[in-house]
Amino acid sequence: MDHQRGEDVVSDATAEVGSTLSDLGAKTGELVQDKVDQSKSVLRDLQESVAAAVDKTADLARKVSAPAVHAADAIQGVARDVGNQVGQAAGTVYEQGARAGGSVTRYTAEQPLTALVIAGAIGYGLAYLIHRP
Repeated sequence: MDHQRGEDVVSDATAEVGSTLSDLGAKTGELVQDKVDQSKSVLRDLQESVAAAVDKTADLARKVSAPAVHAADAIQGVARDVGNQVGQAAGTVYEQGARAGGSVTRYTAEQPLTALVIAGAIGYGLAYLIHRP
């Protein structure tokens, strides 16, 4: 009878250990499943945040690039206009210089002695300015 009772105790203990292990396994499974679900939720939130950040960055890039393109176009237009004006001014100065040279040539041909005195006075004035202390 002791032998039978020992087997019953062992059988009951084994059943209780099995039940406890089964409960522990179930609880561990539930805990792991909860953690997996939480991780999925965190990953989903992170993915949504990254997608929103990418959308905002792309939108900001579009907003910044449009004014930059307009500014570059405006600068190119102004540079083109300034170049044209400088070209016109250079042409006008060249024409005036050519007319002045022609006038000096005619005056020198008509009044050689007066032209020589004027040239000497200009040369003396420049030399005086250069050698002045």
